[in-house]
Amino acid sequence: MIRAFIAVEIDSTNKQKLSELITLLKKTDTDVKWVNENQMHLTLKFLGNIEETKVGEVSRTLESITKDFKEFYISLFKIGAFPNINKPRVIWISLDEGKDILKLLADRIDSVLEKIGFAKEKREFNAHLTLGRVKSLKNISQLTELIQKTAFQSQDKIKISSLILFQSTLTSKGAIYAPLAEIKLPN
Repeated sequence: MIRAFIAVEIDSTNKQKLSELITLLKKTDTDVKWVNENQMHLTLKFLGNIEETKVGEVSRTLESITKDFKEFYISLFKIGAFPNINKPRVIWISLDEGKDILKLLADRIDSVLEKIGFAKEKREFNAHLTLGRVKSLKNISQLTELIQKTAFQSQDKIKISSLILFQSTLTSKGAIYAPLAEIKLPN
């Protein structure tokens, strides 16, 4: 069994900008498990533990939907938190441009994978990139105050040209992601 998810990658320039933002947020000394650059991506569907033999079937299923989509662009918009900024559990960056296409893509992936035995998502897809997960409330008011004062909006457009099926291996130092398959979107 392998732990797997489907995501889209962001470019190294924007990963660097997000790392700089995380460095700023870390100054609050809150108890947050921050994402490192190598882990930055936008998850479209978490598959959980799957049999290795399912990788080919999932890849072929994803290929079947790419004809309905073309390469597109997204842009990162602003910092937010789930469930809300006053009681954050997850710190994230929202999207501006491209969020509707990403939602359509995630919904289509959810529908086609349901046909091969994967449970449909219970929550509506919310396009975001996770920056960190709050572990305790230590210094949380300093973090929420800094988030509210920090304006982040990347002027860069990020080209989304493929879907990636990742394996996630949990270790004592955090998750390690390895691509299992890359499915290109037509240009």
